[in-house]
Amino acid sequence: MVTVATADKVDDLQRWSGWARLALERIPLPYSAIVALLGLLAGAEQLLEYSLDDPTFSNVTATVVTRALVFPILTVYVLIFLRILKRGAVKALAELRPAVLISDEEYDDYVRRMVSPDRRVVTALLAISVAIMLTSTSDLPPSLPAAVLILGSYVLFGWLLLTMFCASIQQALVLRALARRPLVVNVFDPTNLLPFGRLSLMHSLPNIGVVVIPLILLGPPARAGYLVILLSLATVLALFVPLWGVHKQMDQAQERALTSIHEQFTEIQSALLQETETEVESLADLADRTNALAHLRKIIQESPSWPFKDTAAVARAVVAALSPLIYFVVTEIIRAYLFPG
Repeated sequence: MVTVATADKVDDLQRWSGWARLALERIPLPYSAIVALLGLLAGAEQLLEYSLDDPTFSNVTATVVTRALVFPILTVYVLIFLRILKRGAVKALAELRPAVLISDEEYDDYVRRMVSPDRRVVTALLAISVAIMLTSTSDLPPSLPAAVLILGSYVLFGWLLLTMFCASIQQALVLRALARRPLVVNVFDPTNLLPFGRLSLMHSLPNIGVVVIPLILLGPPARAGYLVILLSLATVLALFVPLWGVHKQMDQAQERALTSIHEQFTEIQSALLQETETEVESLADLADRTNALAHLRKIIQESPSWPFKDTAAVARAVVAALSPLIYFVVTEIIRAYLFPG
């Protein structure tokens, strides 16, 4: 038997939030303070790294400053997005509970798999980050504190970045599985399924910021434009592929409703084409019924078959997913035609 839970179950929210605690959230400081401190640490690392090449800061330009801001801004972005991924998932899953026709125990398992970080994976990602930085960083300064700050900052950033991507992939896979379970589908009002769309959009967004921030601050890559294209297409796939199960169930529900309306239209047609005379009141009733059915058919045909509010919302989601590619193409067009050479 399925027990339908409501979105305002505070105990569930607190329990799910407890599962999803990030490693950094175990530090006895407000998360906003942690974000600010690590952002400042990243900025200090960039300042130190530049000072090693230009101790007097005599060659500082706007381009140098802009380039130095990329690392701390990306660090803050990743930290904020890790929080959004967790908190947003918990809220959306609580709202989505009544729409999924499975037991509370099964649903809790999906929630746990979606928002609970695996300590072994987190540790492995940290080891990978350390290995990458140790093999790619060969010109550390002789000063031990400076070397530790530079290496530690990059290791931390790499670990956070890998953790964010891993969390988004984990959410996408679990969401894809959850979307295949039996759902409550109302062909006239998809509101109960909208958290599916929010969840999918949320876990597809990390790529956007990681690509767009360097694009804006550093400009388009000279020889790696294809990477922007591939990442943008991957973001679109990450947005829609996990929702295929929801789309299929919504589409099937709409088809069933349209088939039922068609059958009722056939009944009305048969009544109107009968050889016997039809009374005026019956004709009026049939006309009202026909108008009502036609109105319902129009609503169903215009309603989205994806878990978004309307077609415009689907379009906005696609534009958001393709924003790195759109920005890249527009920038290249401006550079080629307005500022050639």
